[in-house]
Amino acid sequence: MEQQNKYAKSIERLNEAVRMEIATSLQYMYFHVRFEDAGYEYLAKLMKRTSIAEMRHIEELSERIMYLQGDVDMNPIEPTRAIHGVSDALRFAMTIEQNTIDKYNEWSRLCSAEDDTVTHRIFQNLTVQEEEHLDMFRTELQNMEDYGEQQYLALQSIAHSKEIVE
Repeated sequence: MEQQNKYAKSIERLNEAVRMEIATSLQYMYFHVRFEDAGYEYLAKLMKRTSIAEMRHIEELSERIMYLQGDVDMNPIEPTRAIHGVSDALRFAMTIEQNTIDKYNEWSRLCSAEDDTVTHRIFQNLTVQEEEHLDMFRTELQNMEDYGEQQYLALQSIAHSKEIVE
């Protein structure tokens, strides 16, 4: 008879987090290529950096799963959405981040209650990073609202054009 892994619940949560992070990373990379193609250099770089940060989360979560003697599920939790508008993309990114923060806070509490302090701490630390992403997207959306979408995007394009000339 096979013994049940005492960390089975943690492994399940970690795998769901991996699947969420994969979907998020792919979504942000999609935004990166869309914004880069449109000439929105700063936003494109912002999305690329954030996508890479999400990939690092995948690695950290996967390493914990392997340590707990589980198997990693590397399938995105949902498909990438074809969102073209910058404000729509930023709003969607904010929704992704807030949902992730909410889940990680809940899972952190559950792991602590189940005496898995390391996974608890991983979820706590990732929550801090996800809050930074949320704040960054909020700031960009607020800038867009303050300056107006056309001016905000024009500044993005000018920065891109200036970079090409220099």
